[in-house]
Order: sequence, then C-alpha cells, then structure tokens
Amino acid sequence: MIETPTPLPLSLLHGVEAAISDALGIANVRHRSALHSLNIPDDVDLAATIYATIAANWQAGDADANKDRSRQNWRWTLQPQIGAENRSPGVVLERAIASACAAAGRTDWANQIPVASGLVLGASDGRRAIDLGQRRGERHYELIELKIASDTPLFVAVELLGYASLWLLARKDPPATRPALLAAERVDLRVLAPAAFYASFDLRGLERRVGEGLTVLGNREGLSLTFAYDVLPAALSAAALPVRDDLLHEVEQRTALHSDQR
Repeated sequence: MIETPTPLPLSLLHGVEAAISDALGIANVRHRSALHSLNIPDDVDLAATIYATIAANWQAGDADANKDRSRQNWRWTLQPQIGAENRSPGVVLERAIASACAAAGRTDWANQIPVASGLVLGASDGRRAIDLGQRRGERHYELIELKIASDTPLFVAVELLGYASLWLLARKDPPATRPALLAAERVDLRVLAPAAFYASFDLRGLERRVGEGLTVLGNREGLSLTFAYDVLPAALSAAALPVRDDLLHEVEQRTALHSDQR
C-alpha cells in the first residue's frame, strides 16, 4: 500500500489551539465561556503539549534548514511607526511605548519582535511577533503580550507558550545573526492587560499551571522561564495617553495580578 505523504505544516503553530482545546475538553481556547468553568486535569501540562506540537511542526517543516531565510527573527529594535489606518488600542499603545523609548534613547526596550519568519514555506508565520520586550539584566529578558480589547486570558497564555517554544527551539541552533535574545538565560513571559481584561475570571490556577510547565521546560535546558499576568496601569488604558516621560513611568509601574504567585 502506498502511504500518503504527511502534508508539510504551513505554520509552526499549526494544531496548537486544537491540541490545547482537546486536552482541556473545551470547544475553543478563544471562547471566554471556557474560562468560567476551566478545569485543568492533573495529567495535562499545557507548556509540554504546546512544545511537542510545535517541535513536530519544526521538524516536519525543516525549520532548521531555513533559519537564515530571514534576518529579522528575534531582533532587538524599536519600531515606533504605525499606519494611519491602524487604530487598534493595543497597537496604538505599543507604538506609543516604542516611540517614547526611542525619544529617550532607551535600548533596553524593543517591540514587534519576529519569532518565525521564513522558517516554513507557508506565509502565515511571517507576521507573528512579540509585542514588547524589556532587557532586565545580563541575559535576562521580559517578553510581553499586550492586550487591551481582544482575545482572552487563556488564548494569550497559549500564545505566549507558543512563542516560548519557538524561542527554545531556535536557541538550539541559532541563525547566523546570533540574536542576543537567543542567548538569554532567564526569560519572564508576561501578559499585560487592563484590570477589566481579567475581572470576570479566577486565573490563579491557570497562571500557576502555565508557570509550572514553563519551569520544567526551562530546567531541562538549564534556563529560567516564568509566566504571570500583569495589570496595565489605568492611565494607559484611557483614550488619551500620558505624555512620553509619564507614559514610560506608568509602564514601569505595572503590577502583578497575583503578587503572591511570583
């Protein structure tokens, strides 16, 4: 019998949402209703499930062979420009932060950090990027997904676990550009959103389980990986943003949703 070849993945994140939905027994990780009765079985490791799914896609798509097709992956730069038609609150705030950092000569911040451009033949990964990053110390970085009025706390946790998996895989065989971010030894993954984004959910269990899974993944490579939900200061959720210096001050005053879990 002639076997049908397995189709090549068009995205390194192909199947991730389905795998997590199946593991949690929910219809879709994007549905807010899933969080109201979320129960994570003891034998489910969200981080490991996502890493295994992406690693399989990485191998099937021969991503290692394509690591130098783009020189942009894991770059550390500020991209403050924004299209006139893009008025998404999250994008507006992200670019305002980047603009304030650029004006202040800050190099410890970056935004729109590509993670998978050119690694597989499909075009769907070319726009995948981490919203914000801050260098916190020697080989210590914080990677932030900014959410204002879109998605859910579960979906963004899955999103960040996907980016963490891509980072772990990329650092095993770095591209020729040798991005400093791939040499990090500690990476803190953070969701940054207004208090209202979290208000109707009990997220302690989800935050803890995601963090535990990341810790295990990191320990296998001799690295430190953490996860938490952070609260965006109210001034940055308003329609009118503070002036540049005040804006940066507000960003750096962000607080943990559950300070006792840090």
